[in-house]
Amino acid sequence: MAGFDEGDALILWCTRLPELRKEAMAGRWTDRLERAVVRVREGGSALDACRQFDQLDEEPEESPTRDADPGSGHVYPRPRGSRPPLTGRGNYGCPRRLCARMDQRDDKGHPPVCALFDNEPMQPTDAGP
Repeated sequence: MAGFDEGDALILWCTRLPELRKEAMAGRWTDRLERAVVRVREGGSALDACRQFDQLDEEPEESPTRDADPGSGHVYPRPRGSRPPLTGRGNYGCPRRLCARMDQRDDKGHPPVCALFDNEPMQPTDAGP
């Protein structure tokens, strides 16, 4: 991938990590994946991790995908009412300010989380939709 740098790789790694973890569980290579996660979390190369798990074969997605599985587990409790929360609209960024990944709340109003940092909530940014 021409022009694909460490910052791009970190965005790709963070975006695809939830799906990689599901694949790892099904394929019994969770330990190998989690060792790579720890290396990236501790400042290692996300580009190397993406290469190791064949994530660079295709172009990165334009926007992060959300897991449609309702049992995917969210950091925040479900809202008490039937309406989604009306606060926190807009864009969310990396909780550790390490990558440029941006995301928004899901259709139910739950804020996005960072898979790399144990589902730590992503932080609101000043930029809104």
